[in-house]
Amino acid sequence: MNWYRRTLGLCLGLNLLTATPLMLAQPALAQLPNLENQPALVQEGYVLFERGWIAPALETFRQAVQQYPNSVPAQLGLARSYLKLGQDANAFEAFRRLLVLEPTNIEALETLGVLGTYRPEWRSVGIESLTTLLAQPGYEQNGEVRSQRALLLFYEGRLVEAVADYDIALEQNPTWATQVGAAQVFAYGGRSAQSVELFESYINAGQRLTVFEAQAYSFALRRQDNPGQAIAVLTAFLDANGDPTEQAQIKADLATSYAANREYEQGLALLDTIQGQPLVVARALRGMTFYTDTPVVQQRAIAAYKAVLSSSSLTVGTAREAAAALGSYPSSQPTTLATYRQLAAQYPDDVSLYVQTSIWERQLAQISAQELRQRLLAVNLPENPIQLRYVASSLARLDPPDAELITFYQEVLAVTAAEPFLHYRLGQIYLQQNQLDLAQEQLQLYAGDDPAVLLFQAEQARRQDDIDTSIAIYQQLINDPTSNNEVVTGALQGLAGIYQGQGRYAEALALYEEIIALNPGNDAKILGQTSLAYQGKFIAVETAESVLNQWLASHSANDTPPELYSLVGSLPADPARSQLYDTLLAINPRSIAVRQRQIQVLAMTDPDAANQAAAQLVADNPDAPEAYLLQGQIAQDTDDLSTAAAAYNTLLERNPEQFDAIVGLAGVRFRQLRYQEARRLYDQAIELAPDDINLRQASISLTVAQDRPLQALEEISALQSRVPNSIGLERQELLIQERLLLHRGFQPVWERY
Repeated sequence: MNWYRRTLGLCLGLNLLTATPLMLAQPALAQLPNLENQPALVQEGYVLFERGWIAPALETFRQAVQQYPNSVPAQLGLARSYLKLGQDANAFEAFRRLLVLEPTNIEALETLGVLGTYRPEWRSVGIESLTTLLAQPGYEQNGEVRSQRALLLFYEGRLVEAVADYDIALEQNPTWATQVGAAQVFAYGGRSAQSVELFESYINAGQRLTVFEAQAYSFALRRQDNPGQAIAVLTAFLDANGDPTEQAQIKADLATSYAANREYEQGLALLDTIQGQPLVVARALRGMTFYTDTPVVQQRAIAAYKAVLSSSSLTVGTAREAAAALGSYPSSQPTTLATYRQLAAQYPDDVSLYVQTSIWERQLAQISAQELRQRLLAVNLPENPIQLRYVASSLARLDPPDAELITFYQEVLAVTAAEPFLHYRLGQIYLQQNQLDLAQEQLQLYAGDDPAVLLFQAEQARRQDDIDTSIAIYQQLINDPTSNNEVVTGALQGLAGIYQGQGRYAEALALYEEIIALNPGNDAKILGQTSLAYQGKFIAVETAESVLNQWLASHSANDTPPELYSLVGSLPADPARSQLYDTLLAINPRSIAVRQRQIQVLAMTDPDAANQAAAQLVADNPDAPEAYLLQGQIAQDTDDLSTAAAAYNTLLERNPEQFDAIVGLAGVRFRQLRYQEARRLYDQAIELAPDDINLRQASISLTVAQDRPLQALEEISALQSRVPNSIGLERQELLIQERLLLHRGFQPVWERY
């Protein structure tokens, strides 16, 4: 499931990279430096500066810097003069030079922190300068400096860090500017409830919202499922005589709010009035698709972004944005890949385009998982922060995340914090590996009101055997009217998995009917449904294999969704599928189910090797019950009963009610002629699964082995009343009757001649 299609991505496209939604601070000049013992030329420059003769002062300071290149006052005067004359670029470089001479110069650190808001390429320097400033004595708890750094972090898309800075700034008797800035960042940083509280406090105090602030407020209101108020907030800013660009953005946000309020027709009508702003319209349509699955909205969004890509004035940044947006819709994903390929060919030195292209080639099954790993693990990450952001965001799209790339995830996170969702992906990997503490750490680094967090928590609860909590979370997401198809699909699949584990296959299959209805055209879901139906004994093995064969015949070998692993792992081991097992395990060597089938096939020809492989599987997956079950089964089949018993006992020590381990150990004790233990175990298993016919037949066989044929016949008779016309039971009854006759000295009539 692809959780990268969240509203934060739209927010980044709208505001963080292009606009200035927060109030910008202005550089403030400090007092004159101590000019005692300074050269006459430096003193002359400050005299001119103080008199307001800035141009002559600038020329004087230039000469002073040339003659005295290590003079801090001369460099400071030059930087101040550039700033006073509005030559921001020269001022920026002059203040950077000043930091070389004096790395902790307070005025330079403060000014660079403010100038960082002026141009995107200056932001990283501004953040670095303010970070140094906050480390100086007396500045550690400075709320204004924290707010300024939070603003820059916000622009850089580093929302988690921006939120953290505002948390501290709000504790320091914040100004109204700090409060409203925090409200905006919290809106886009996953703290919408707190954002709404801050905005309401700000408004109730008589403060007026700017357009940018109103947009953030409406965004937070939508996230809090209050689109009606979001509409009211934005409507107040509509002005027929207002700035056309600003009004277009208001209408775009208003259209999204209408969609959230289930009034998408009004939203579309509003967008019809701003067709001269194609990119704004495209972004708005994409935002609307987060709240409505109406085909017309999605179709218009796709058409709008394709029109943007065909524009003669298309920039690289806009092309990348359009490609990413189109990637949210399956029908337009080939266009996404084609766009990235074209950009990568035009800009071969841009590593991020190479990464984006590679990941999309994998997502569209045009390269194998191994090929993607080889490419990414050979990449030298760029130093450019914008390229790093693209690398991180494209890696976050890889769904499910590849555990074999865990070092690459960690490397990317070590050099950029621009993509918090990457923490979620890394957490998913840890969750798959049952490293729950590490998974929780990563989830905490990705904080917010994204439904993906709830899905993560539900799976985490399931792995901690807190099934009730897991079910409650899934039901909450399924019943929430604001949940989109992806969220509902994820919740339905999670709930179906729980029902499957409980043996409630009919209920799980009913959920899969809903999943398939929500995902028309996604035939991978058919594989998942088939796997469930086969495991629940609703279809024969031949039917399940037919579905698998149809998939393999119609899909690329690189197309390996999780549902394929589920079906292949549920079907009996088959030597004819040996190559398929090898292929799937090369892509995902951690698939225990497929590895089980591979080992079972190996056991048919080389039992010793199979036992060794099973032991290695246990060593590699010490927390996986299925690994021990396989080891027990292989050992049991090859008459290594002591190893089988040890494997089953390990599971029962962890969970005395592990059904398969109870049945397996019962079978071992039966073969070891330890009938009393076997009887106790079979009775325990029957209590757990009273309707399991195979189990009851095994129990009847034990009764016979204990030389109680009449009791065995009574058990068969009782079972036949519940399962009439069972050929297996009839045959078992006939064999017991034969044995009983022979014990009495009679020869059956069918053996007399």
